[in-house]
Amino acid sequence: MKKRIGKKVYGIMLIASFALVITSCQKEQNANFKNSSEAQSKINTNGNAMPEITPCSTIPDSLQVPEGNRLFLQTFARGVQIYEIQRSAADPNTLVWVNIAPLATLYTKPDFVNPIIHHFAGPSWQFLKGPFKDEKVVAKKVKGITPDATAIQWLLLKADSALSTPNNPVTFVQRICTQAGLAPATIPAGAQVGQLDSIPYTASYLFYTKN
Repeated sequence: MKKRIGKKVYGIMLIASFALVITSCQKEQNANFKNSSEAQSKINTNGNAMPEITPCSTIPDSLQVPEGNRLFLQTFARGVQIYEIQRSAADPNTLVWVNIAPLATLYTKPDFVNPIIHHFAGPSWQFLKGPFKDEKVVAKKVKGITPDATAIQWLLLKADSALSTPNNPVTFVQRICTQAGLAPATIPAGAQVGQLDSIPYTASYLFYTKN
């Protein structure tokens, strides 16, 4: 048992290290906000100004955020969805791929420039810079839909205050405009329980705060 757990942890570390190497090799410009006024234009939780939104299509009613919350930040994510081979709950003799965590960087621009949030297991999001630097939000899925059968779901998630940092401003998160990220279509020959795979994906994450 200890040997199997060790292999699992080692596999996750390898995938995480691989993703970090890819990220470090990416050409990134304007890594920091130029000044405080630009920071406020990127993260605005005060006043009535709304950030400009770049949706790929209309967000369905089932994923709309409840009244009393407003959008304050749109980000563009690039990373991987991590899957693990597990035994099926319905049939222990059958192996299936199970999503266990995302690993992605969220940027302020659609061309993946200016990283602002790190996205990881939980699902969790941790701010890398700006007025909420180091604040973390952990959220739980409320609803999911599948507009594109070739990509992971669009989601509505609600922040869990008990698991998030006290000064975290986020109340709800929407994951939209997803591309790819689905589990492998088949179980490879000779596969074992605990085996991992990481599938690239992109998406847009919208963050909301209280009015």
